[in-house]
Amino acid sequence: MPNKVLVRIKILPNDIETKPEDIINSIKKFKVVRYTVEPIAFGLNAIIADIEMDEAEGGTDPLEEELKNNPLVSEVEVIAVSYARTKL
Repeated sequence: MPNKVLVRIKILPNDIETKPEDIINSIKKFKVVRYTVEPIAFGLNAIIADIEMDEAEGGTDPLEEELKNNPLVSEVEVIAVSYARTKL
């Protein structure tokens, strides 16, 4: 069984009207363990999500690509990566 890693990532929506739940529900290839919504400015909210993926994926590139190709997402930033058995 491959090791799991937990990626904490900041996701900015493409529009202030985009609901965080819509972005979270649009992530299909990876498991969202938990997320919080952080106000930025002028009604814009960032999503801070902990997403589980296999270590065998070879880094965060597949996750970042899926999010960058999502029409609901404007920007993504990896904050931290840790083994899933460790708390972030």
